[in-house]
Amino acid sequence: MGIIGIRTATLLLAALAWRSVLVAAAGEADGVFNVKDYGARGDGTTDDTKVMGTITAPPPGAWSGQKYWMMFYQVQGLTVTGGSTGLLDGRGRSWWWSDQCNRYGDIYKAPTALVVMNCTDVELSKFSSKNSPQMHIAVSQSSKVHLTQLTTTAPWDSPNTDGVHIDQSEDVRVTRSTMGTGGECVSIGPGSRFVTVDGIVCGPGRAVSVGSLGKKGATESVEYIDVKNVQFINTSSGARIKTWQGGKGYARSISFTNINFTNVDNPVVINQFYADPYHIPNMGAVAVSNITYTNLKGTSRYRTAVEFVCSESGSCTNIHVNSVAITFPYGEALALCQNAQGDTSGYVYPKIPCLR
Repeated sequence: MGIIGIRTATLLLAALAWRSVLVAAAGEADGVFNVKDYGARGDGTTDDTKVMGTITAPPPGAWSGQKYWMMFYQVQGLTVTGGSTGLLDGRGRSWWWSDQCNRYGDIYKAPTALVVMNCTDVELSKFSSKNSPQMHIAVSQSSKVHLTQLTTTAPWDSPNTDGVHIDQSEDVRVTRSTMGTGGECVSIGPGSRFVTVDGIVCGPGRAVSVGSLGKKGATESVEYIDVKNVQFINTSSGARIKTWQGGKGYARSISFTNINFTNVDNPVVINQFYADPYHIPNMGAVAVSNITYTNLKGTSRYRTAVEFVCSESGSCTNIHVNSVAITFPYGEALALCQNAQGDTSGYVYPKIPCLR
């Protein structure tokens, strides 16, 4: 099945080698490998790195419905580094437009390249991931996770190839990384708290997004999110919060600071009608509150540079906009503002009509 997994409650490694081989299950009943069985000491002192190189994913026919390629599971105190030469090659082109997984229906059956699940105190650094079948790196049900100096690449039209996805986790940092994909550069999903995204170059791709939240009426929450020092280049969105109509819960205490946009389709977005073109009123929405934008600047590809499109239920409040200058190269930039409540300070362009 082409999976590396670790199922030890406490595994302390200085580093885990990226081997230049195609890793297959090869007799393991559950497709899970414990690196201690392959010579790693895990004593917190020994450097277990032996080889740097490339790990290449198996073809789609070898996956048997597996949802991930590699997983770190129930690990405490793990450092994984590629030494700047490590590469995960997900061979995603075999998935994106193949019979096994077409982009319009079955792409969500494609596996994520690397999953960190139910882990504590993990650092992933200095490696690249290219052409993941779906998401490149996912962090789920984990805490104290630091992802730094990473590079994720996939074509702009590759479906759902998020650079990093986070859900049900807290105290997660994504820093000093470059992400160009067909999905979100960083997506922050339900149950995420105390997440920092700092020093990211994003493009091509969609955005750094909070959400989507509240699909099919679900109750979901995200809070204490700090996105700062991000450059968006030729992305479809930038600083984005997205919730489904009819959802419940909240997205609150979120800040976007020192953000630069270069030719971004929709630089600043709050959308409480995600993936619903009809905007049916009075269905309720995930409450969006205490959202702060500070020192945002750059260029919008389209005239509408800011979109705050909120539900009539009054669930989009305490939106604070300070020092924004986003221009449209071919004329006056505009802001679309529907049912949002909040205020502006300092120089704000374009003017946001429904904020004080």
